[in-house]
Amino acid sequence: MIKAAEYNLSVSNDDTIIIPGHGKPVSNKSELKEYRKMMVTIRDKVAYLKKQGLSREQIIAARPTSSFDSKWGQFLIEPGYFTKLVYQGV
Repeated sequence: MIKAAEYNLSVSNDDTIIIPGHGKPVSNKSELKEYRKMMVTIRDKVAYLKKQGLSREQIIAARPTSSFDSKWGQFLIEPGYFTKLVYQGV
């Protein structure tokens, strides 16, 4: 998802209309940048905690998504499940 966001950012401009797969029907480059930043931040937090030797359950309990939950964590995938997915990917 991060690589896809990076690619889409590289081929878009401020006038580009972006149609996300979920959420609002249309978006823009600024919102895509914000989405990418959220994904990178959470990935980096989870990777750091995993390198510290924390288990998946401990990382979920640490709530690495918490600063984004009010905006991004109230949709299709709840924060704990999203953390599990990120844990598996890092």
